[in-house]
Amino acid sequence: MNLKPNSILFLFSLLVFSYCNSKDETVADNPLKQLELEVVDSLMVDELVPLRLQDYSQEAGMYILFDSKSQNPFLVNEKGEILNKFDLKGEGPNGTGGNGAFGYKFLDKDRFVAQGAFTGYFIYDLQGNQIQKIASNATEMWTIAIYSNRTTFHPYVENGQDMMIGEEPNFFSNEESDYKTLGTDYFTKISSIYRYNLGTEENEILESFPESWEPRLNNRFVGPDLPFVALHDSKKKYALLPLVGNQVFIYEFQEGKPVLTADIKLSHPLRPESAPLFDVEAENPDSEYPKFTNVLFAGEYLIVSFSTKVPLSVMTELRAKSEEYYQLPEFKEAMKKYMKYYHIVVKDGKQIGIIDEFPVHGGLEFLDGKGILYVNDNANPEEERDYNIFYKVKIKE
Repeated sequence: MNLKPNSILFLFSLLVFSYCNSKDETVADNPLKQLELEVVDSLMVDELVPLRLQDYSQEAGMYILFDSKSQNPFLVNEKGEILNKFDLKGEGPNGTGGNGAFGYKFLDKDRFVAQGAFTGYFIYDLQGNQIQKIASNATEMWTIAIYSNRTTFHPYVENGQDMMIGEEPNFFSNEESDYKTLGTDYFTKISSIYRYNLGTEENEILESFPESWEPRLNNRFVGPDLPFVALHDSKKKYALLPLVGNQVFIYEFQEGKPVLTADIKLSHPLRPESAPLFDVEAENPDSEYPKFTNVLFAGEYLIVSFSTKVPLSVMTELRAKSEEYYQLPEFKEAMKKYMKYYHIVVKDGKQIGIIDEFPVHGGLEFLDGKGILYVNDNANPEEERDYNIFYKVKIKE
Protein backbone atom coordinates (compact mmCIF):
# COMPACT_ATOMS: atom_id res chain seq x y z
CA MET A 1 0.00 0.00 0.00
CA ASN A 2 1.39 3.42 -0.96
CA LEU A 3 0.81 6.24 1.51
CA LYS A 4 0.92 9.86 0.51
CA PRO A 5 3.24 12.16 2.52
CA ASN A 6 0.25 13.87 4.16
CA SER A 7 -1.10 10.49 5.30
CA ILE A 8 2.26 9.51 6.80
CA LEU A 9 2.48 12.83 8.63
CA PHE A 10 -1.05 12.35 10.00
CA LEU A 11 -0.28 8.82 11.26
CA PHE A 12 2.96 10.00 12.89
CA SER A 13 1.17 12.87 14.63
CA LEU A 14 -1.54 10.50 15.83
CA LEU A 15 1.05 8.10 17.29
CA VAL A 16 2.88 10.93 19.07
CA PHE A 17 -0.43 12.30 20.45
CA SER A 18 -1.47 8.83 21.66
CA TYR A 19 1.91 8.23 23.31
CA CYS A 20 1.85 11.59 25.11
CA ASN A 21 -1.71 11.07 26.28
CA SER A 22 -0.90 7.58 27.53
CA LYS A 23 2.18 8.86 29.33
CA ASP A 24 0.26 11.76 30.93
CA GLU A 25 -2.50 9.45 32.12
CA THR A 26 0.06 7.06 33.64
CA VAL A 27 1.66 9.89 35.60
CA ALA A 28 -1.71 11.29 36.68
CA ASP A 29 -2.89 7.86 37.79
CA ASN A 30 0.14 7.07 39.95
CA PRO A 31 -1.41 6.63 43.42
CA LEU A 32 1.99 6.73 45.13
CA LYS A 33 3.31 9.98 43.71
CA GLN A 34 4.41 12.61 46.20
CA LEU A 35 1.95 15.47 45.90
CA GLU A 36 3.35 18.96 45.57
CA LEU A 37 2.20 21.40 48.25
CA GLU A 38 2.29 25.16 48.66
CA VAL A 39 1.65 27.41 51.63
CA VAL A 40 -1.00 29.91 50.56
CA ASP A 41 -1.82 31.71 53.81
CA SER A 42 -2.12 31.24 57.56
CA LEU A 43 -4.65 31.75 60.31
CA MET A 44 -3.01 33.64 63.17
CA VAL A 45 -4.83 33.96 66.50
CA ASP A 46 -3.62 36.28 69.23
CA GLU A 47 -3.88 33.83 72.12
CA LEU A 48 -1.08 32.40 74.25
CA VAL A 49 -2.63 29.04 75.16
CA PRO A 50 -2.21 26.33 72.45
CA LEU A 51 -5.42 25.85 70.47
CA ARG A 52 -6.88 23.13 68.25
CA LEU A 53 -8.94 23.77 65.12
CA GLN A 54 -12.15 21.76 65.43
CA ASP A 55 -14.48 23.13 62.78
CA TYR A 56 -15.06 25.78 60.12
CA SER A 57 -18.35 27.18 58.82
CA GLN A 58 -18.01 28.81 55.41
CA GLU A 59 -21.56 30.15 55.77
CA ALA A 60 -20.81 31.87 59.06
CA GLY A 61 -17.22 32.73 58.11
CA MET A 62 -16.05 31.38 61.47
CA TYR A 63 -13.79 28.78 63.02
CA ILE A 64 -14.27 26.91 66.28
CA LEU A 65 -10.99 26.58 68.14
CA PHE A 66 -10.59 24.49 71.27
CA ASP A 67 -8.47 25.03 74.36
CA SER A 68 -7.94 21.46 75.53
CA LYS A 69 -6.61 22.65 78.90
CA SER A 70 -9.70 24.64 79.94
CA GLN A 71 -11.94 22.59 77.60
CA ASN A 72 -13.53 25.79 76.31
CA PRO A 73 -14.20 26.97 72.75
CA PHE A 74 -13.25 30.12 70.87
CA LEU A 75 -15.14 31.56 67.91
CA VAL A 76 -12.70 33.17 65.48
CA ASN A 77 -13.37 34.94 62.18
CA GLU A 78 -11.48 34.31 58.94
CA LYS A 79 -8.96 37.03 59.83
CA GLY A 80 -8.05 35.25 63.05
CA GLU A 81 -9.83 37.78 65.26
CA ILE A 82 -11.39 36.30 68.40
CA LEU A 83 -15.14 37.00 68.32
CA ASN A 84 -16.08 35.09 71.46
CA LYS A 85 -14.17 33.24 74.16
CA PHE A 86 -16.58 31.10 76.16
CA ASP A 87 -16.39 29.63 79.65
CA LEU A 88 -18.75 26.67 79.36
CA LYS A 89 -17.15 24.21 81.75
CA GLY A 90 -19.12 23.81 84.97
CA GLU A 91 -22.63 23.37 86.33
CA GLY A 92 -24.04 26.81 85.45
CA PRO A 93 -27.08 27.39 83.19
CA ASN A 94 -24.84 27.32 80.11
CA GLY A 95 -22.39 24.73 81.45
CA THR A 96 -21.44 21.36 80.02
CA GLY A 97 -20.79 19.89 83.48
CA GLY A 98 -17.90 19.66 85.88
CA ASN A 99 -15.77 17.58 83.50
CA GLY A 100 -16.17 20.03 80.62
CA ALA A 101 -16.46 18.91 77.00
CA PHE A 102 -14.51 16.73 74.59
CA GLY A 103 -15.12 19.02 71.64
CA TYR A 104 -17.28 21.47 69.69
CA LYS A 105 -18.67 21.47 66.14
CA PHE A 106 -20.98 23.72 64.11
CA LEU A 107 -24.55 22.50 63.67
CA ASP A 108 -25.35 25.25 61.16
CA LYS A 109 -24.31 28.87 60.63
CA ASP A 110 -26.12 30.01 63.79
CA ARG A 111 -25.48 27.16 66.26
CA PHE A 112 -22.81 24.83 67.54
CA VAL A 113 -22.81 21.59 69.53
CA ALA A 114 -20.70 20.57 72.52
CA GLN A 115 -19.96 16.94 73.33
CA GLY A 116 -20.05 16.94 77.11
CA ALA A 117 -17.65 14.71 79.02
CA PHE A 118 -20.11 11.99 80.14
CA THR A 119 -22.99 14.50 80.23
CA GLY A 120 -24.55 14.22 76.77
CA TYR A 121 -24.68 16.90 74.09
CA PHE A 122 -25.50 20.63 74.25
CA ILE A 123 -26.66 23.01 71.53
CA TYR A 124 -25.59 26.68 71.76
CA ASP A 125 -26.17 29.85 69.80
CA LEU A 126 -23.14 31.85 68.72
CA GLN A 127 -23.36 34.00 71.87
CA GLY A 128 -22.79 30.93 74.05
CA ASN A 129 -26.37 30.59 75.27
CA GLN A 130 -27.38 26.96 75.81
CA ILE A 131 -30.47 26.24 73.74
CA GLN A 132 -30.92 22.53 74.32
CA LYS A 133 -29.50 19.62 76.28
CA ILE A 134 -29.60 16.15 74.70
CA ALA A 135 -29.03 12.88 76.52
CA SER A 136 -26.07 10.73 75.54
CA ASN A 137 -26.92 7.99 73.07
CA ALA A 138 -24.83 5.54 75.14
CA THR A 139 -26.71 4.15 78.13
CA GLU A 140 -23.59 2.81 79.88
CA MET A 141 -19.89 3.73 79.96
CA TRP A 142 -17.62 0.72 79.47
CA THR A 143 -14.81 2.37 77.55
CA ILE A 144 -13.66 5.84 76.52
CA ALA A 145 -11.72 7.15 73.53
CA ILE A 146 -10.24 10.65 73.62
CA TYR A 147 -8.31 12.17 70.72
CA SER A 148 -6.31 15.37 70.78
CA ASN A 149 -6.46 15.93 67.02
CA ARG A 150 -10.01 14.96 66.05
CA THR A 151 -13.63 14.97 67.14
CA THR A 152 -15.85 11.89 67.08
CA PHE A 153 -19.22 13.58 66.41
CA HIS A 154 -20.53 15.48 63.38
CA PRO A 155 -23.80 17.43 63.73
CA TYR A 156 -25.82 18.55 60.70
CA VAL A 157 -29.36 19.50 59.63
CA GLU A 158 -31.35 17.14 57.40
CA ASN A 159 -34.84 18.07 56.20
CA GLY A 160 -35.26 20.46 59.13
CA GLN A 161 -34.14 17.86 61.68
CA ASP A 162 -31.05 18.34 63.85
CA MET A 163 -28.99 15.20 63.33
CA MET A 164 -25.59 13.85 64.21
CA ILE A 165 -23.36 11.08 62.91
CA GLY A 166 -20.41 9.83 64.89
CA GLU A 167 -18.52 7.20 66.87
CA GLU A 168 -19.60 5.78 70.22
CA PRO A 169 -17.80 2.69 71.59
CA ASN A 170 -20.38 1.99 74.31
CA PHE A 171 -23.34 0.51 72.48
CA PHE A 172 -22.29 -2.99 73.54
CA SER A 173 -21.11 -4.23 76.93
CA ASN A 174 -17.70 -5.79 77.47
CA GLU A 175 -19.36 -9.22 77.52
CA GLU A 176 -21.30 -8.61 74.31
CA SER A 177 -18.21 -7.32 72.51
CA ASP A 178 -15.73 -9.91 73.80
CA TYR A 179 -13.65 -10.51 70.66
CA LYS A 180 -12.07 -13.63 72.15
CA THR A 181 -15.51 -15.23 72.14
CA LEU A 182 -16.82 -13.67 68.94
CA GLY A 183 -13.81 -14.04 66.67
CA THR A 184 -14.64 -12.78 63.17
CA ASP A 185 -18.33 -12.50 64.16
CA TYR A 186 -17.16 -9.33 65.91
CA PHE A 187 -17.20 -7.58 62.52
CA THR A 188 -20.87 -8.38 61.88
CA LYS A 189 -22.28 -7.99 65.40
CA ILE A 190 -20.40 -5.01 66.88
CA SER A 191 -20.59 -1.39 65.72
CA SER A 192 -19.69 2.03 67.05
CA ILE A 193 -21.07 4.16 64.20
CA TYR A 194 -24.38 5.91 64.77
CA ARG A 195 -26.85 8.44 63.45
CA TYR A 196 -28.61 10.34 66.23
CA ASN A 197 -31.70 12.55 65.98
CA LEU A 198 -31.00 15.42 68.38
CA GLY A 199 -34.67 16.39 68.49
CA THR A 200 -36.31 13.02 69.17
CA GLU A 201 -33.22 11.32 70.69
CA GLU A 202 -33.73 8.35 68.38
CA ASN A 203 -30.46 6.51 67.82
CA GLU A 204 -29.66 4.33 64.80
CA ILE A 205 -26.59 2.06 64.89
CA LEU A 206 -24.95 1.93 61.47
CA GLU A 207 -22.55 -0.47 59.78
CA SER A 208 -18.93 -0.40 60.97
CA PHE A 209 -17.31 -3.13 58.87
CA PRO A 210 -18.72 -3.45 55.32
CA GLU A 211 -18.93 -6.88 53.71
CA SER A 212 -16.26 -5.96 51.13
CA TRP A 213 -13.72 -4.96 53.78
CA GLU A 214 -10.90 -7.45 53.14
CA PRO A 215 -10.57 -8.97 56.66
CA ARG A 216 -14.32 -9.54 56.90
CA LEU A 217 -14.52 -10.80 53.31
CA ASN A 218 -11.76 -13.35 53.93
CA ASN A 219 -12.84 -14.21 57.49
CA ARG A 220 -9.62 -12.94 59.08
CA PHE A 221 -9.63 -11.47 62.59
CA VAL A 222 -7.25 -8.50 62.58
CA GLY A 223 -8.23 -6.96 65.90
CA PRO A 224 -11.12 -5.23 67.66
CA ASP A 225 -10.28 -1.65 66.64
CA LEU A 226 -13.43 0.33 65.87
CA PRO A 227 -13.53 2.59 62.78
CA PHE A 228 -13.47 6.35 62.28
CA VAL A 229 -16.15 8.36 60.51
CA ALA A 230 -15.99 11.80 58.85
CA LEU A 231 -18.99 13.75 57.56
CA HIS A 232 -18.41 15.59 54.29
CA ASP A 233 -18.90 19.36 54.42
CA SER A 234 -21.87 19.00 52.01
CA LYS A 235 -23.60 17.00 54.82
CA LYS A 236 -24.81 14.56 52.13
CA LYS A 237 -22.22 11.80 52.53
CA TYR A 238 -19.63 10.43 54.93
CA ALA A 239 -16.44 8.40 54.95
CA LEU A 240 -16.02 5.24 57.02
CA LEU A 241 -12.44 4.19 57.80
CA PRO A 242 -11.58 0.87 59.47
CA LEU A 243 -8.26 1.44 61.25
CA VAL A 244 -6.77 -1.79 59.92
CA GLY A 245 -6.49 -2.76 56.26
CA ASN A 246 -6.26 -0.56 53.18
CA GLN A 247 -9.78 0.58 52.36
CA VAL A 248 -12.02 3.58 52.97
CA PHE A 249 -15.76 3.53 52.26
CA ILE A 250 -18.10 6.30 51.14
CA TYR A 251 -21.78 6.35 52.09
CA GLU A 252 -24.33 8.76 50.63
CA PHE A 253 -27.65 9.69 52.21
CA GLN A 254 -30.35 8.52 49.80
CA GLU A 255 -33.99 8.93 50.79
CA GLY A 256 -32.92 9.39 54.38
CA LYS A 257 -30.77 6.24 54.50
CA PRO A 258 -26.99 5.83 54.22
CA VAL A 259 -26.06 3.81 51.13
CA LEU A 260 -22.56 2.46 50.42
CA THR A 261 -21.48 3.99 47.10
CA ALA A 262 -17.69 3.59 46.99
CA ASP A 263 -15.05 1.17 48.23
CA ILE A 264 -11.68 2.86 47.70
CA LYS A 265 -8.35 1.02 47.80
CA LEU A 266 -5.54 2.76 49.67
CA SER A 267 -1.80 2.19 49.45
CA HIS A 268 1.50 3.58 50.68
CA PRO A 269 5.08 2.25 50.51
CA LEU A 270 5.13 2.00 54.33
CA ARG A 271 1.89 0.03 54.58
CA PRO A 272 1.78 -3.76 54.13
CA GLU A 273 -0.67 -5.04 51.53
CA SER A 274 -2.36 -7.25 54.10
CA ALA A 275 -2.96 -6.65 57.81
CA PRO A 276 -1.56 -9.36 60.13
CA LEU A 277 -3.84 -11.64 62.09
CA PHE A 278 -4.52 -10.54 65.65
CA ASP A 279 -3.26 -12.80 68.44
CA VAL A 280 -6.19 -12.92 70.88
CA GLU A 281 -4.07 -14.62 73.55
CA ALA A 282 -1.18 -12.16 73.48
CA GLU A 283 -0.56 -10.29 76.73
CA ASN A 284 1.60 -7.62 75.08
CA PRO A 285 -0.47 -5.37 72.79
CA ASP A 286 2.57 -3.80 71.07
CA SER A 287 2.57 -3.98 67.30
CA GLU A 288 4.51 -2.40 64.46
CA TYR A 289 1.43 -2.36 62.22
CA PRO A 290 0.71 1.24 61.06
CA LYS A 291 -2.95 1.73 61.95
CA PHE A 292 -4.86 4.68 60.54
CA THR A 293 -5.02 7.69 62.84
CA ASN A 294 -7.48 10.07 61.15
CA VAL A 295 -9.74 10.73 58.18
CA LEU A 296 -10.68 14.17 56.78
CA PHE A 297 -13.39 14.64 54.15
CA ALA A 298 -14.32 17.96 52.53
CA GLY A 299 -14.65 19.51 49.09
CA GLU A 300 -12.91 17.40 46.45
CA TYR A 301 -10.55 15.62 48.82
CA LEU A 302 -10.53 12.79 51.31
CA ILE A 303 -7.33 12.45 53.35
CA VAL A 304 -6.44 9.37 55.38
CA SER A 305 -3.55 9.53 57.87
CA PHE A 306 -1.47 6.87 59.59
CA SER A 307 1.67 6.73 61.69
CA THR A 308 4.63 4.44 61.96
CA LYS A 309 5.33 2.75 65.29
CA VAL A 310 8.19 2.25 67.71
CA PRO A 311 9.89 -1.09 66.81
CA LEU A 312 8.95 -4.06 68.98
CA SER A 313 12.56 -4.60 70.03
CA VAL A 314 12.70 -1.06 71.45
CA MET A 315 9.33 -1.45 73.18
CA THR A 316 10.47 -4.71 74.79
CA GLU A 317 13.52 -2.96 76.25
CA LEU A 318 11.40 -0.08 77.55
CA ARG A 319 8.83 -2.37 79.18
CA ALA A 320 11.67 -4.27 80.90
CA LYS A 321 12.85 -1.02 82.50
CA SER A 322 9.52 0.02 84.02
CA GLU A 323 5.83 -0.83 84.12
CA GLU A 324 5.28 2.89 83.59
CA TYR A 325 7.56 2.86 80.55
CA TYR A 326 5.49 5.62 78.92
CA GLN A 327 6.88 8.08 81.50
CA LEU A 328 10.50 7.30 80.71
CA PRO A 329 12.50 9.92 78.79
CA GLU A 330 13.72 7.06 76.56
CA PHE A 331 10.12 6.39 75.52
CA LYS A 332 9.61 10.01 74.52
CA GLU A 333 12.86 9.91 72.55
CA ALA A 334 11.75 6.70 70.79
CA MET A 335 8.38 8.23 69.92
CA LYS A 336 10.10 11.26 68.43
CA LYS A 337 12.52 9.10 66.46
CA TYR A 338 10.18 6.45 65.08
CA MET A 339 6.63 7.82 65.12
CA LYS A 340 6.07 9.72 61.87
CA TYR A 341 2.79 10.69 60.22
CA TYR A 342 1.94 10.04 56.58
CA HIS A 343 -1.11 10.93 54.50
CA ILE A 344 -2.98 9.33 51.59
CA VAL A 345 -5.06 11.62 49.35
CA VAL A 346 -8.22 10.55 47.50
CA LYS A 347 -10.08 12.54 44.84
CA ASP A 348 -12.94 11.53 42.52
CA GLY A 349 -13.17 8.10 44.12
CA LYS A 350 -9.53 7.07 43.73
CA GLN A 351 -6.16 7.63 45.36
CA ILE A 352 -4.23 10.39 43.59
CA GLY A 353 -1.07 10.53 45.68
CA ILE A 354 0.56 10.71 49.09
CA ILE A 355 1.98 13.36 51.42
CA ASP A 356 5.01 12.34 53.46
CA GLU A 357 6.12 15.81 54.49
CA PHE A 358 4.69 19.30 54.75
CA PRO A 359 6.54 22.46 53.73
CA VAL A 360 5.99 23.83 57.26
CA HIS A 361 6.44 22.48 60.77
CA GLY A 362 3.38 21.01 62.51
CA GLY A 363 0.68 18.38 62.10
CA LEU A 364 -2.26 18.13 59.71
CA GLU A 365 -5.41 18.94 61.67
CA PHE A 366 -8.22 20.07 59.39
CA LEU A 367 -9.45 20.16 55.78
CA ASP A 368 -12.03 22.67 54.50
CA GLY A 369 -14.36 22.60 51.49
CA LYS A 370 -12.06 24.84 49.45
CA GLY A 371 -9.29 22.27 49.53
CA ILE A 372 -7.24 24.03 52.22
CA LEU A 373 -5.24 21.79 54.56
CA TYR A 374 -4.60 23.34 57.99
CA VAL A 375 -1.30 22.50 59.66
CA ASN A 376 -1.24 23.15 63.42
CA ASP A 377 2.12 24.29 64.79
CA ASN A 378 0.89 25.14 68.27
CA ALA A 379 0.95 21.88 70.22
CA ASN A 380 4.71 21.35 69.75
CA PRO A 381 5.88 24.50 67.99
CA GLU A 382 9.17 24.76 66.16
CA GLU A 383 9.75 28.02 68.02
CA GLU A 384 8.05 29.56 71.04
CA ARG A 385 5.37 32.17 70.21
CA ASP A 386 2.83 34.26 72.07
CA TYR A 387 0.18 33.51 69.45
CA ASN A 388 -1.31 30.52 67.61
CA ILE A 389 -0.71 29.79 63.94
CA PHE A 390 -2.43 27.41 61.54
CA TYR A 391 -0.68 27.24 58.18
CA LYS A 392 -2.98 27.00 55.15
CA VAL A 393 -1.55 24.56 52.62
CA LYS A 394 -2.88 23.65 49.19
CA ILE A 395 -2.24 20.66 46.94
CA LYS A 396 -0.77 21.68 43.57
CA GLU A 397 -2.26 19.50 40.81
